[in-house]
Amino acid sequence: MKNRLLRRPGLRWTRWLLLLLCLTLGTAAAAFPSALSATGSRVSVMQTVLQNDLPVLEIKASPAAGTLQAFVQDTLSRLASDPPFGAWKDAEPVYYPLGPGTHSWLVNVMQDKQRIGYLIISATDTGGYMLSEYGAGTSGLPYSLTDLRQYLVQEGIIHSSYSGKVTLTALYAPLLPLWKISLDGKTVYLNAAVPEILPWSAGKAERILQGVPAGIHHTVTSSGPPFSPVPVCRSGGTDDPGADLLWLTSPRLGAASLDNPASLLLPQRSLAFQAAGQNDTVGGPFMITGYQLWQPDPGQGQITGRPSVYAASGPDGRRFLPFLLLVEKGTLHQLPDTHYID
Repeated sequence: MKNRLLRRPGLRWTRWLLLLLCLTLGTAAAAFPSALSATGSRVSVMQTVLQNDLPVLEIKASPAAGTLQAFVQDTLSRLASDPPFGAWKDAEPVYYPLGPGTHSWLVNVMQDKQRIGYLIISATDTGGYMLSEYGAGTSGLPYSLTDLRQYLVQEGIIHSSYSGKVTLTALYAPLLPLWKISLDGKTVYLNAAVPEILPWSAGKAERILQGVPAGIHHTVTSSGPPFSPVPVCRSGGTDDPGADLLWLTSPRLGAASLDNPASLLLPQRSLAFQAAGQNDTVGGPFMITGYQLWQPDPGQGQITGRPSVYAASGPDGRRFLPFLLLVEKGTLHQLPDTHYID
């Protein structure tokens, strides 16, 4: 009951506390221009967001190459075999290029004009494509314009009376969906998975976005052997890293223990992911509450190769992220065993 009370209302504040505890972010208030600061007067977020005179926030869909469409259609059909992706059988993909350049694409999975899921596909160095992340649901997904508008109004960044030009750009770095918002000659970067302002300069954003791309090892790709997903396994553990901070006292899990996620995610358990000193660059910290294996398809009567593992991460475990990329970019921690003693 305690975890349930703590989970949603204070999620944004507990995430900021964790960023500070992990020594990742200093205060950003001094970096923001007065034009972007909150006014102190608050109105109902939903009431304001629904007003028609708010600036238009939108990203534009774009035609996709035939090879990209083929990979996406194959991925959708394979995922649609089991929950929570069953509704994807008759869904339509809509493609949005993600910067910088066009090396990744947001694919919104649409049914009756409603978003019911998403994929993020990235280009590989060999000219193919890789499945960078995916998830199902009608709310709380990365690149939600509704969530973005609510956050901008709540934080006083945009008001209903604002008449200037707003430029919105969708960006992607490994593990981190991003919004870039420009208004009044200023630029703000936000986490597009769980909306919050990132205290980045333009130089830092460029370094992160132009950094080393994610490797394709142990992800689903268009150029490798075909893989099919097995049903999602969920632990039922907490999805809120602020519900119990004892994971901060636990040592990082060693490489040997990371070979088998199933042995780490026992019933009612979670794993905490963080990248000490760099949480803002990977969207951490967050919890892992499940996983999905992708097994190589049988070939010549035999199954070859290792499975790919995607971790169910973040609020409600909606985002499925490459497990080995999490291991590469940060550290994983368990709550102390005493936490689970009745």
